[in-house]
Amino acid sequence: MLEMLFSLFREKGEELYLVGGYVRDSLLGRETRDYDFATSARPGVTKDILESSGFRAIPIGMEFGTVAAIISSKAGQTEIQITTYRCRESYKKGSRHPDVVFGSNLEEDLVRRDFTVNAIAMDEKGNIIDPLGGQNDLREGVIRTPLSPEKTFSEDPLRMLRAFRFACRLGFSIEEKTLDAIGKRHRSILDISRERWKTEMDSLLTTEDGEEVSRVLQMMKNAEILQDMIPRFNEMFMQDGMPQGRAHYGDIWEHTLDVVKKTKGESTCLRWAALLHDIGKSPSRTVDEDGNTHYYGHEKIGSDYVNETAERLRFSRKERKCVSFLVRTHMRPVLYSSEWSDRAVRKLAMESGENLDLLLNLASADIAAHADPYAFEGAVRMAELRERLHRLTPDTRKQLLPRDLGKVLMKRASTNIGSSPEIGIILSNLEELVHQGILPEMASAQFYLDYLAEHPELTSRNC
Repeated sequence: MLEMLFSLFREKGEELYLVGGYVRDSLLGRETRDYDFATSARPGVTKDILESSGFRAIPIGMEFGTVAAIISSKAGQTEIQITTYRCRESYKKGSRHPDVVFGSNLEEDLVRRDFTVNAIAMDEKGNIIDPLGGQNDLREGVIRTPLSPEKTFSEDPLRMLRAFRFACRLGFSIEEKTLDAIGKRHRSILDISRERWKTEMDSLLTTEDGEEVSRVLQMMKNAEILQDMIPRFNEMFMQDGMPQGRAHYGDIWEHTLDVVKKTKGESTCLRWAALLHDIGKSPSRTVDEDGNTHYYGHEKIGSDYVNETAERLRFSRKERKCVSFLVRTHMRPVLYSSEWSDRAVRKLAMESGENLDLLLNLASADIAAHADPYAFEGAVRMAELRERLHRLTPDTRKQLLPRDLGKVLMKRASTNIGSSPEIGIILSNLEELVHQGILPEMASAQFYLDYLAEHPELTSRNC
């Protein structure tokens, strides 16, 4: 595939080089399918070269110099992106799209890139072009800007956030001058569109190694860029160094980092929930007459803060719902005891639905981040809860009652389910009777209505 592309552009008298992630990851010995190219060809010429050779060109950003294509090979389909040399690019405040000035040679293009480790090119023979010392920085494990960090970040302030993302993903440090420049210019991240924040933060948070995520989040806190994006953290950080009580060994932020560290990175929702799960603790902090610290209702306040943060960072509706649910509910499994009834265990599973595993994973990480003996005792309780859930709820998504039953009940009650919790109570009672084998699954709506008429104690309102 690569040989063919190089040949097509060479025959048209145009230069073509592999750049960016492909070259970086190849030099690090990492598997990569990040095929980015830089070319002397203007975008229209690139499009013509691809289409004349039978490929479907995708003009994803012609005005910015980028043309994509899908290349089929024995290994399957691969997306490539080919971008015209640039000598300058910058972003207007709040924009997701750069203002671009096209360049005339490869070195101009490499110099204006974000970091030296991404400013390395490879020609068709596999020769490396590295005018800025990117290979040495790869060996040293350091993130550094090609030009002065002030100039690099002034062109695109998002590069400050990208520095943390690459440090996290690669396990690298950030050069001292580069880190100092971020600390001085951190407020300029506010000029960048929230969608671009979210993309970078998702990639950072879902790094598999939780140790690295926690390390880099601490760096972001120190640089104050984390507080710029999520202002509610300022309230938390005002309580740095304040003990949380006997069950904890550190302050709220130390505990948060430990929970992040102990979660797995596959789920964006889970890692966001780990980061935000105790964000409501600061305003809920109280100390009783015996000197014991409490955070009553912090999960509800935290859920409200999550919704605020989700709006600010442009979460999808599904992501917002998931993270908000996990933060609001994370204390339920933490506070589980063997005294819970089977019905309470099933109710947790039913109300969690597809988020049950994420909730249990968050609760387990939260418990593990406590001091002993609380961490050990909590782990024993969580193991028991998981066993009971496995035994009592083999399929929490299984439909037990006819879908129209709720609507029939609402119609009879002349109410709306959003303002009438009684309907939910009735359905929950009926589902519990189905679980116990007292009522059959998926009978007609009328069957359950008749049963309710004979057992009015199942509802707080006579339906």
